[in-house]
Amino acid sequence: MSRVKSVLLVDFDNIYGATSEEVVSGLSNWLLWLEDGAFSPKSRRRRFIDKRVYWNLQFDKYRPEFERAGFSAYNCRALAKRKISAGKSSADIVLTMDAIEIALVNEEVEEFVILTTDSDFVPVVNRVQAGELRVVACGKETDPTYELFSQYADAAIHIGALKAAFSYQRAKRKWYALRSPPPEIAPLTLVRERRSPLMGRVRAALDTSEAPKDGPPPELLRAVAIIKELGERMPDQPLSKTRVVRALSLIQEFTPTYQAGLRPWFGHKNFAAMMRRLSQIQPAIEVTTLGKNKVETVWREPAEAPPPRPKAPPPVDDEPEARLLPRERTPLALLADAAKDADLPDPVEDTAEEAAGEADETEEAGTEVVTTRV
Repeated sequence: MSRVKSVLLVDFDNIYGATSEEVVSGLSNWLLWLEDGAFSPKSRRRRFIDKRVYWNLQFDKYRPEFERAGFSAYNCRALAKRKISAGKSSADIVLTMDAIEIALVNEEVEEFVILTTDSDFVPVVNRVQAGELRVVACGKETDPTYELFSQYADAAIHIGALKAAFSYQRAKRKWYALRSPPPEIAPLTLVRERRSPLMGRVRAALDTSEAPKDGPPPELLRAVAIIKELGERMPDQPLSKTRVVRALSLIQEFTPTYQAGLRPWFGHKNFAAMMRRLSQIQPAIEVTTLGKNKVETVWREPAEAPPPRPKAPPPVDDEPEARLLPRERTPLALLADAAKDADLPDPVEDTAEEAAGEADETEEAGTEVVTTRV
């Protein structure tokens, strides 16, 4: 079996502080331990095609030892005075830029081994994995870094095992065996096994997910639930194919390769087709095509809709409002016909007093006319 082509990047300031000076004296031993894949029972042997170490100026005295072991040493001296006085360096940013550059330029690389216990390198792990590369990180079992890198990286090395590797010796090959036996793995210093809370929620989702009769198959709904759990931990961040495949491996019906009775990718053509189908079930899974059969998967948190405004109740009056009904207008023709048919009273004759009064008024009017003529 061919060895994995790997790149080794060492944050020396961090590893030196987490271990001791034996990291220099036992350099050849723990380097051989990494090449034999001794930190994991299923890990393949590897061949480092590039080895780099990053440190502060004070550790430049170890340059001869590392260069003899095939390392390229980089002195990452800080520029700010306050960082220089505090013993800080710029190794983090230099290591990050080199990791991204190697992942983009060197097509021969299959794996990165990043020796650091700094949790700030989690985005670097995610970005390297986006190029379908395997990443091995390092963490302390006495703080959350080991558990953190166990969730995000493809494999995690605990500091206790690395310390034990300072005195590692490769087993001799037997004359009747084709290869030497697998190396012994240093046990964890913690008695209680650390279990990822994320994987606990994934297992719960596998137990409780049920599909409707007319909906998608139950295995696709369980896959959507797993992608949701992964995406909620790092929203708007690319989810690498390696991480998605590893998480979906908990589903019994999932396999990335042809197996007896099972088609790969839930019966889809490839990984990209499967993710597009999951995106149709859950629109929050955003799938972007980057090339031929290559996609980028991002979990987008759905925007929360603003709460509806409460409607104002209609005003309530103590007394009902009096409404005037429109009055019907009668046509003139109808009024004329009604007047003809109506029984009007006969005219009343004038009384004697009224007749005498009218005669006096007539006589006075005649006298005034005569006077005017004279």
